[in-house]
Amino acid sequence: MKKGIRALALLVIVAVLVTGFTGCTGAKADDKASAVEQTLVVGAAKDFKNGSEPKTLIFDSLTDSLEDMSSGPRLVTEWQNNADFTEFTLKLKEGVTFSNGEKFTAEVAKFNIEFWPVYRDCGYIKKLKSVDVVDDKTLKVSFNESYGNFIDELSKIWVTLPTAVDAKGNITDWTGTGPYVLQDYQADMSATLVRNETYWRTDKMPGITKIDYKVITDENSRVMAVKSGDVDVIGLTEHYTVMPFADVPDLQANKDLNVSICEDYGTITTYSLNWAKGVCADPNVRKAIALGIDRDMLTSTVLYGIPVPTSRYVLSSYKFSQKDEALKYDLTKAKAALEASGYKDSDGDGIVEKDGQKLSLKMVVSDSQVNRSVGVFLQDALKKIGIAVDLQVLDATTTKTTLKAGDFDMSTSHPWTGTVVSYLYWRGNSSAYDDYGIGYGVNDEMNTLTEAVSVTGDDKVREAEFDKIWKIQNDSIAGVPLYFSQRIFVSQKNIEGLKFCPNTAEVDLSDVVIK
Repeated sequence: MKKGIRALALLVIVAVLVTGFTGCTGAKADDKASAVEQTLVVGAAKDFKNGSEPKTLIFDSLTDSLEDMSSGPRLVTEWQNNADFTEFTLKLKEGVTFSNGEKFTAEVAKFNIEFWPVYRDCGYIKKLKSVDVVDDKTLKVSFNESYGNFIDELSKIWVTLPTAVDAKGNITDWTGTGPYVLQDYQADMSATLVRNETYWRTDKMPGITKIDYKVITDENSRVMAVKSGDVDVIGLTEHYTVMPFADVPDLQANKDLNVSICEDYGTITTYSLNWAKGVCADPNVRKAIALGIDRDMLTSTVLYGIPVPTSRYVLSSYKFSQKDEALKYDLTKAKAALEASGYKDSDGDGIVEKDGQKLSLKMVVSDSQVNRSVGVFLQDALKKIGIAVDLQVLDATTTKTTLKAGDFDMSTSHPWTGTVVSYLYWRGNSSAYDDYGIGYGVNDEMNTLTEAVSVTGDDKVREAEFDKIWKIQNDSIAGVPLYFSQRIFVSQKNIEGLKFCPNTAEVDLSDVVIK
């Protein structure tokens, strides 16, 4: 399984040989159509039905998400809007069928636009007035108020049959219009997918005819599986890097493996600060934390120089990103921020106090190797400015429960991600506790700005409003960005054409072949 052809018939090699990984864009495998049968064995961190990425092998989205997170056509092929963005006319792709033969119709599209936004964090549901079927290939979507972000958010809407979901947003029938069909499934163990031979995107028809999806929850075991050849690829079906950074140099040195590292849009590792209560309710304490972390040292030592340090909430190349870095490492200013709030180390033990109370914060992190290592680094870094850290490493379920209860001062969190306008409706203007800590809605102005960027389709206006949003976030320090962690794929040497999608939640195997 580790090398060679795993096929019932030999490949007929045509055109030019492609190289393995080709950076962020992947390689074009012109000979993919010549494969009679090719099986890709995937080592995955999660159950097939529990992740966003695996779903994209079965289900299409209504629009495509492009590199700058703007929108391109997909099942919605064209769109027009009126001047104030309260009405949109959508043209739909004709001749598309689900894998069971049922047609993709305007009624099906209408159902998905109405059903999925609440489960996919799409802000348009708050203003949706009606979705009307004009004819078999046309919808008219109306809003009670302007909503310029609508088309971008359609890239998050999965296309399912109306009868394929329950009242809680669970998919009960895994029949889609996408490139693969779910043939077999064992919860928390495995899944088998076969190519959808009626897939409508003939230019994207994958050469891989079968996917064996193996659930390997332990990160070290996944690495061992790809090194031994038990799986063809790891890192393909997850949101983020799901292997210890310490293993990457060894994997890169392995002559039997390809390792590709590429910028992952929007996934900047960010820690949440409990700005609503406790010691971090003091803005000077939050400022001291942000200034007291040497991100360059963190990434170069603990993380083996693989992630890139940053104090931005989103990447500089990202649409509507911050203009400048804020609150870079400065030990002197960090200590001064604590002194400004009356904290002093009066007994010389290295920990500052105020009113007889030592400054100690509870840091909650989930139990991956990366999170544990970063947590220890942060604990040591904050001690240098006089803050004691009670580091609590918890399993994923307990972490979520603890954060949702607000029982933390600092914690691993969810990054700002695409589209950033939609993110504002989810956590950007929320002051509630959730599975990722607390939202970024630190004041009423964030609510006002959320409305301002959602009502317009003018990117220049959005850019100006986002400048105000980033100023609020930089001033309030509700979270502490640390580094952006690239996606890492590790595959057998004979796997060609794997690529990173601009939309991190999509798995695209259209160019993949096994040599």
